Formats: sequence, structure tokens, C-alpha cells
Amino acid sequence: MLIPTKHQDLSTNLLVIGADILFHLKNDDLDIEKLYKKMQTEKNIRIEQYLDAITFLWLIDSIEYTDNLLKKKKNDITENLF
Repeated sequence: MLIPTKHQDLSTNLLVIGADILFHLKNDDLDIEKLYKKMQTEKNIRIEQYLDAITFLWLIDSIEYTDNLLKKKKNDITENLF
């Protein structure tokens, strides 16, 4: 679910995980598995949450996936936000 409820832990919300992924991709392109391991140690998220966030970011055209690397797309909106 995109909008958190008052009972949900915000650190496991899809939008927060997506923002964390974009933060990690800001400077470097990362391997999808290495990024998951990094996110898992930092945020203690499950693989399902990670893949949901990756799918969401791809659907809104914020990232691209090529040659097993996740790359943050450069556009005006995300450049100004993150």
C-alpha cells in the first residue's frame, strides 16, 4: 500500500524504501543484489518489499534496469527532489 496507515512502521513503507533506493542510486549505478544486501542491513527489509519498491520506481520511470544494474534516470523532477 502506498499511503501508510497510522499503525504502519514508516521505515517499511513503499515510498520510504523507494526514496532510500533513489538516494543510493544518486551517485552510482548499483547491482540489484548488492543494493538489496545494502538495504537489508540498513533497513532490515524483506525481499518482497524491496522488489515492490523497485517495480514502483520503474513504473513511475525513475529508474532503469540494464545489464543487471539499476540506474537512476535523470529528469527534472527527481533531480530537484533528491
